[in-house]
Parts: sequence; structure tokens; C-alpha cells
Amino acid sequence: MLYRTRRHILALGLLAGLSAPSWGQQQPIMRIVHGSGAGAPQDVMLRILADEISKASGRSVIVEPKPGASGQLAMSFLKQAPADGLTMLADGTGITSILQLPGRLHEWTDFEPLYRVQLDPFALYALPQKFKDFGAFAEEMRVKKDHVRIGGYAIGGPFQMVMMQLSRRVDGDFSWIPYDSGGKAIAAVIGEQIEGAVSNVSVAGTFTPRTKILAQTGEARLAQLPDVPTLKELGIDIVKYHWRGLFIKKGTPEALIERNYAMIKAGVASARFQKYLKESGTIEGTISRTAMADMLTEQARNDTQLLKQLKMIP
Repeated sequence: MLYRTRRHILALGLLAGLSAPSWGQQQPIMRIVHGSGAGAPQDVMLRILADEISKASGRSVIVEPKPGASGQLAMSFLKQAPADGLTMLADGTGITSILQLPGRLHEWTDFEPLYRVQLDPFALYALPQKFKDFGAFAEEMRVKKDHVRIGGYAIGGPFQMVMMQLSRRVDGDFSWIPYDSGGKAIAAVIGEQIEGAVSNVSVAGTFTPRTKILAQTGEARLAQLPDVPTLKELGIDIVKYHWRGLFIKKGTPEALIERNYAMIKAGVASARFQKYLKESGTIEGTISRTAMADMLTEQARNDTQLLKQLKMIP
């Protein structure tokens, strides 16, 4: 608790030092746009974060879902906005794979990395009455191959790619059914339209016990889900987190970028946001802007290799 308090004070100090004289209730509204639907894990996280940023800065910050084209409609909104620091884009792991696929509207390098906020393990959801554990699901993929229907967000995004890696490790196969949110994919599992769904552990509270998480991709078991094994402990060497973060328009003045970084840092450090992370089984993702840019470059390189192996790009 003392550590968090000190971090919060440090973030607020940086915030005040950058812009205290000019910030107030009359300042223009700031927007965070994202490509998920209302109520999706990203949307829930961003609304809590926006509230805490507002409290720390005195600025009004609103969250606007703009679903469509695997997040690319929200990206278009940012590109059309002025470079004044008032509009930010929230996206995640899939930005470097989706924006390498044919037909993309943007390049991942079109956006300035700003802040990595959250790490959320991937999770495989299924009906408990159909699959007692991950071993039973893996056997289904080995026997029925592509007749096993698995759904998740987008085509060519991290959820599909994690499932492709996983199926190869168990010598199985599946058919991917894309949805515009992980929640809709899990709802399809409940309706017995598909056999499994890949989403995140942060939505577990909404969909269990109607569905069961067979495994998750974190480094260790979660206190919130103590009965859910990791792939690592099941003998499958896959440890991955779906990160969510914020981007800003390229060409935004450095002083405004630094101001926004400090605002987000103060929101992330707040007691309420830290409580949300703990209760949702997710992890704070704060790193420097330079580290985030380096992470994206390395991730894009790895995505290129994997997408070529999967014959999704030439």
C-alpha cells in the first residue's frame, strides 16, 4: 500500500509540474476511442481509467467505443483528429498482426505509442458439461480436427494466433469463427453454436459458471481463478498476455505527449484502478514510451514470421 501511495504521489507531482497552471474544468474534453463494443473488457477498463484520470487532472475524459473493421474505424478517427493531444486511441496486442493483413486500412507504424496500461492473460472457454478439462478439449481437436469451432475477436488477431499456436502444440486443428468481441464468442459457446472461445480472464466473472475456463496463458495461476491451470503447467510452453494500451496521433507536440503520459500514469496509480486490476486478474503494464515502442517493433517482427508460417500473408 505504501508503494502504491508513493507512486501515486510521484505521478501527481509530475502531472502538476507539467501543466497545473492551465488545467481546469473549462479545458476541452479529452477522448479515448477504441474498437471494442460497449461493455467489452477494454471498454470497462478504459472507463475506470478515464474516471481516475479526470480526478487526478481536473480534465473531462470520455470513452467512445467505435467498433468495426477489427478496430480500424477507431484508428481512422484518431488519424482524422487534430494533433492536439485531446484524442487518444486504445488498442492492444492485435495491432501489429491485424495491420499486416491484406486489405488493412492503416499501418501499425501510423500511430505514436503512448502508454501500455494492462496485461490480461488469454483464456479458453468451453461448456463444463461437454469438456471436463483442457485434455478433453485437446483430444476433440485431435479427433475432429477442423470440425471443432472456436471463436474470438477478429481475423488474424492475437486470439486466433494464440489458438493456432496451441493447436499445433497438441497436434490438433479447428475452424476459427470471428466475432466483433470476445463476449459474443463466449455467448455463442453458451448457446452451443461453437465448441470453444478464446477471450481473456478479465471477463470470467461475467460468464462463469455457465462456461468454464479450461486453461489460461499467464505465467502462474491467478488468485481469482485458483482452479484454472496455466498452459505452462500443462506442459505447453506458451506464456502470453494480451496487453492494452494507448496511442496518440503522430505529430503531436512532445510537451502534450508527456502531459498525457503523466495523466495516464496518475490514473493507473490510483487506488481504484489498482483494485480493478487485482479483482479482474490482470496486471499493470506500465513501461516507458521507449520500451513500448521497442516492444511493438519486436512484436511486429514476430507476427510477420508467424503470419507467413500460417500463410496468412505472402
